[in-house]
Amino acid sequence: MKNTNITTNNTVNKTNTNTTNSKGVKTMKKTSIFKKIIAGVLSAITVFSVGAIALTSASAAETGTVESVKYKGNTIYYSDDYFRHSSTEYDEHLATLSCIMTNFSVPLDNPSSLDSDWYLKQPERLYGFFGSIGFKDFETNDDYVSRSRFDSIGVGCANRQVDDYTVIGVGIRSGGYFREWSNNVYLGDGTKSDYMHEGWYNAANKTIDYINEYISANRITGKIKVWIAGFSRGGATANLAAGLLDNRILNDEEIFSNDVTLTRDDLYAYTFEAPQGANYNSETVEKPGSELYNNIYNVVNPNDLVPKVAMSEYGFTRFGIDKFITTEFFDPDNFADNRDVFLNLYEENGTPRSEYKADDFKMYGTPLKKMAPLVAELVACLPAGVAEVVSQIKDGTILVKDDTKANYDANIATYLLLEEMTKNIGSRSDYCSKYQQGVSNFLLTLMNDVDALKKDELEYLAGKLLLSEAVSSVPGFGDLAEDAIRDVLPADTNANEVIDSIGPLLDVVGDVYWERPNELISVGLYVKEIFQNHDNGINIAHLEAQDSYYVANYNNNHGILMPKVELRDSADFGRVTCKDYNDIGLYNENGKINLVSVKGAKGVKSEVKKCTKGFAVGYYSYATEEGLELFVPVNRKYILNMMSYSIKPKHTVSYSAFYQSVSPNSDCRFRDGRGNFSDWYFMNSDFLQRGLNMNYYK
Repeated sequence: MKNTNITTNNTVNKTNTNTTNSKGVKTMKKTSIFKKIIAGVLSAITVFSVGAIALTSASAAETGTVESVKYKGNTIYYSDDYFRHSSTEYDEHLATLSCIMTNFSVPLDNPSSLDSDWYLKQPERLYGFFGSIGFKDFETNDDYVSRSRFDSIGVGCANRQVDDYTVIGVGIRSGGYFREWSNNVYLGDGTKSDYMHEGWYNAANKTIDYINEYISANRITGKIKVWIAGFSRGGATANLAAGLLDNRILNDEEIFSNDVTLTRDDLYAYTFEAPQGANYNSETVEKPGSELYNNIYNVVNPNDLVPKVAMSEYGFTRFGIDKFITTEFFDPDNFADNRDVFLNLYEENGTPRSEYKADDFKMYGTPLKKMAPLVAELVACLPAGVAEVVSQIKDGTILVKDDTKANYDANIATYLLLEEMTKNIGSRSDYCSKYQQGVSNFLLTLMNDVDALKKDELEYLAGKLLLSEAVSSVPGFGDLAEDAIRDVLPADTNANEVIDSIGPLLDVVGDVYWERPNELISVGLYVKEIFQNHDNGINIAHLEAQDSYYVANYNNNHGILMPKVELRDSADFGRVTCKDYNDIGLYNENGKINLVSVKGAKGVKSEVKKCTKGFAVGYYSYATEEGLELFVPVNRKYILNMMSYSIKPKHTVSYSAFYQSVSPNSDCRFRDGRGNFSDWYFMNSDFLQRGLNMNYYK
């Protein structure tokens, strides 16, 4: 490891405002508003000194100094050394810088009118970011400075000379999507996108085309490095664009029209909370698990719902290597300390730690026969505010804690809901023919620029729709979901038409309610907390917590020794489901340590007696014929003992066990094992014990 000194950079490179795109594409530099905002942008950039702090470098390739600047309240560290090592080497500093880049690709507010110059100002923050780290010749594509469309994608580029390379920074607009939201649910049947997500596939190809235009317009030649980053929809686009570029490099195709050279080691791609757009069924590219994509890094929070779609059951995944933010389920021993480091930096960035609620998820429920009236009351309370609802939950007025489940988190609950929804929707073809256009039209109506819903309004609507549709599926209750939709639609909208378009998917939600009532209720109740995991400000603090530069600077300023957080390389889990049992125990490999215990007796419902951190267990009961779901970390061996009580004189305990891969690093999403074993039940003798040896070594 090498110590690297942070020094100040007293020069901020100004961009050349005279470059003209060779294809006549209107860029930010050609707008009348551009010159008016240059002074304001540059005045927001402050070069500052943090003293002679010796920082331990995470990259052996680092040899130079690190420049430190302040831009719009953010501390930014930059070094040319980020691009002096192979792109297949994960760089914690470049990851943080990339996340900050995606944050500044987003406009801060909504347009006041469709003819305002707000659209021309959209790239202002990204322009200032690139200028703060010495990148010049900033340009954008037309989509970045125009009203959004169903299939638009904003892309901004700038460049900097590093040794004998031209580094081209590519920022994909990662917010302010408006009508592009309708494109996010447009999976397509795969015939026009090699089975990849059609919307993001088209956006990725537009991104590559614009990089080519930028290179040509700026007359860049010779060796280049491409640095591309995106968050959420922007992340899915960046992921596919990088994957497609990797394949073109592999096949020695001409990628760009100008006389430039790009190798795989010189393509740096970082994405954040990116949905899944690649697909294992693709035929024109290398499979997602290939080492070809080891220059693409995806930072994912397991408790975020967004990276779980499009659905893995349809073959969707991401190109590259997933790096996971630590959660209590996957890293219980270090979780508290890791969260403390993250929250210190989160607060340092200007947000009180008390506003962080993303880990507050709990499972709640009630007996099924009482669910409908209680949920109706819950829905009625929602307009009064979440605080009131939560207080009523805590005192048992509305719902009670689900004691049939232990250690369930947002990751498990949302996974189970999506799994059940996919089963009810059917195949990818079924989704496209029955649901896709209606959901797309619904989002197009809600996210129509000036009338677009704010984030908190969307979260509120999502939670209310989940809860309302649960109640509406019960005979005798009115259509509360329909009322919730009418409340948020613009006045001039044909409400009946919009409701009809979303109706088939809401029917699916109603069906899911009967299969997963407590998961649906809990996700609906905690939807705001769950979606806080999809906040880029939180992502930045998570990335800073694993970046030695930020941790060292914090420690120096506060006189403490705060450790650096490590991202996880896996968020895979093993899952076992069993039917017809009433006593079960999970033990370590030698059978001596009891990790999970669910026990009962003849004619009595089971209870969760023990569930250590790092494991989750839930069960359901129909008389004494019971079922269980068990979630365990992988890369370990376990012994699962099932001791059965049953009202039947002879019965079979059936089980299914599988390993769920949540990253693209294997060539198969699931590894299944299904079977059964028989127990004879004798009224006057003890139960018989049978064991299932579980091997989750990958």
